[in-house]
Amino acid sequence: MNAQSHPHFVPIPDAATEGLRAYREPAEPHPLQLTFLDPDAEQAWVTEIAELLNGGRADEADARLSAELAGFDGKLARLCQAATPATVHIEGWDDLLPILAEWEGPPVTAITIGLTNPPDLAFEPGANPEPELLIGLYSDDCFPFSRASKADIVAECGKDLPAWVNADEDVEFYCTVRGLADLNAALIHWKHRHFLRDGRDGVEGRAPGGYVEYVLGNWLRATRFLQAVQRAVAEHGTPDGARIIAGTVEINADFVAVLGDDRGELGTGPKSASAEPSFATLTVKPWVPREDPTAETFEPAATLRQRLAVAEPEPAARPGLFKRLFGRLRRS
Repeated sequence: MNAQSHPHFVPIPDAATEGLRAYREPAEPHPLQLTFLDPDAEQAWVTEIAELLNGGRADEADARLSAELAGFDGKLARLCQAATPATVHIEGWDDLLPILAEWEGPPVTAITIGLTNPPDLAFEPGANPEPELLIGLYSDDCFPFSRASKADIVAECGKDLPAWVNADEDVEFYCTVRGLADLNAALIHWKHRHFLRDGRDGVEGRAPGGYVEYVLGNWLRATRFLQAVQRAVAEHGTPDGARIIAGTVEINADFVAVLGDDRGELGTGPKSASAEPSFATLTVKPWVPREDPTAETFEPAATLRQRLAVAEPEPAARPGLFKRLFGRLRRS
């Protein structure tokens, strides 16, 4: 009996499988492979791409990433080239205005939409998962979104507990991202995720091509997401005056962008979003509660997942880490 025909057969990739450690390096190193030799130079390049996305300049980021990817021919580069802006879209955004037309609560003045992956990455064999979206809808009852500047909103994102945590409106609205599944799955399972810079990577005089493709692929996925959000907003609209806050959550390419025109400043915090890139990162930021002898409980630690999706109060029995840290997900 052929082993592959056995009902319990599971293929186990070996070192020659593309996407693990096997990679055909080009005869001449790509310029980014030389740039990434210096960790500070790599970080500077990453910061430039992040600032483009933080500023909503997704098409400029796309042009830079596409030009760099053209010099690679690995699996991730090919998947990036296949994931064009036309193939990635937000499904369900067209339902937003009809749903809000029947909403009897306060006017929705802000919508947060974050791209992430679930904490359990043990997918079914052969399944290529789309990233998930975190959705939150808010009113001016919790924060003056309608008159805040972009800098005010981004500064609020940088706080341990932004004003809108636990305050999203109970609107049943769901949407999903489509067109990123193949690239997303490849990035999740990619093995050359780190550049050790100690000789163990097996190449000399250049950063490994597989690693550079991984960095490019993460930022390309984030860029395609932002482009899809911008296109959905342009095609289907938003509630009058509503701010759109889009970002990524722990997918190795973190940004947050406030879309649309800027508005007046509230004078409540730092005014320059680009001057403080730490405001735009989506990493866990622990919160140390103030001592309050009258308080019976305290809020769970806040992260930008909480800023993009409302957090639930922590019950006496500790729930799973994902729910404790990042709050409720609105899934399709």
